[in-house]
Amino acid sequence: MGEHLTERRVVARVMVTNGAGELLLCHSRTGRAWVLPGGTLEPGEDLHAAAVREALEEAGVAIQVGALAYVQEFRSARRSEHVVEVVFWAQATADRPVDGAAGEAVEPLGPDGRPWQAWRIRDVDGPVRVCRWFTREEVASLPEPVYPEELRGPLWEGGGAVHLGVVHLGVVDLE
Repeated sequence: MGEHLTERRVVARVMVTNGAGELLLCHSRTGRAWVLPGGTLEPGEDLHAAAVREALEEAGVAIQVGALAYVQEFRSARRSEHVVEVVFWAQATADRPVDGAAGEAVEPLGPDGRPWQAWRIRDVDGPVRVCRWFTREEVASLPEPVYPEELRGPLWEGGGAVHLGVVHLGVVDLE
């Protein structure tokens, strides 16, 4: 089954919540889906350190990493790779991006009275992303794709770590 896969990557992601219990989601690189902040481990980096770094780089948010939430695997024929995502629960230390975060330009996009409910940030890898705090009900009713789809429901329960299985990606990737 994996005979055509030539690369393995480990990715750390975080399910970041704020003081109100809202979940942080960011647009994917293409802007076509809402995803959790995260990215590939750097050489010598551990999972917790990568999770903290990626939350700061992609969303500008400082976090405290908590328990393991889930593990998801991807096999992509197009990219000839096997990706293992390890996702942790995390708590934001503030409800807005950190001043001087890794992103070059951080701009509030939220409504009057709550300007930092959403923001635009340029992460260190280059893409400009929109990040936003969502309630459970808002995630469930988003018209755009949400990755993983289980964020629309059961993953909010926090009943212990799960393996979501293997996703075989075809031509379309969520990045």
